[in-house]
Amino acid sequence: MLEDPDTSKPQQRSPLAHVAEHANRVSQMCDMLEALADDLPRRPAPVWREATRMCNDVIPGHYHDVLCLLVPILLKRTEGDVDCEDLLQRLRLDFEDEAYRLTELNDLMVDAVGADAKKIGPEALGYALRGFFGALRRNTSWETDVLLPLAKRYLNSDDLEEISGQLTPFEVAKPH
Repeated sequence: MLEDPDTSKPQQRSPLAHVAEHANRVSQMCDMLEALADDLPRRPAPVWREATRMCNDVIPGHYHDVLCLLVPILLKRTEGDVDCEDLLQRLRLDFEDEAYRLTELNDLMVDAVGADAKKIGPEALGYALRGFFGALRRNTSWETDVLLPLAKRYLNSDDLEEISGQLTPFEVAKPH
């Protein structure tokens, strides 16, 4: 809660600020994944397990906030605006692609530290990591540059209140 300087009453954090901060944390996670990819194959198994855990903890929550809360209410508010509807549908498709890449990456990271570690070369894992964090970076940039400005333009205080209690809490821990 933030304090309102004029009234000294607690103020709830904006859902759009929450989504923006979540996108920022996803970007930070991309930086961590890039560092791991750059340092292949020297990272120990616990680091890979932590990276897998982070991806599974951070990304689904962010997808929920954007795809299940923000996009549907924006689609309702922009009904009839074909350009906005097309942009929002494109975002949905991009997120579905990222979810598929996350599944593939999880399988590779589990195999890279498990019994099949010798079957997974660092090149394959590095390629998958780079594809995944590249797509994530494009998407978070698009959210910041397009989605959030659309939300600020079209959503009213009732809309924001409606989604505020349903947002996913987040925490990004850095691997050791």
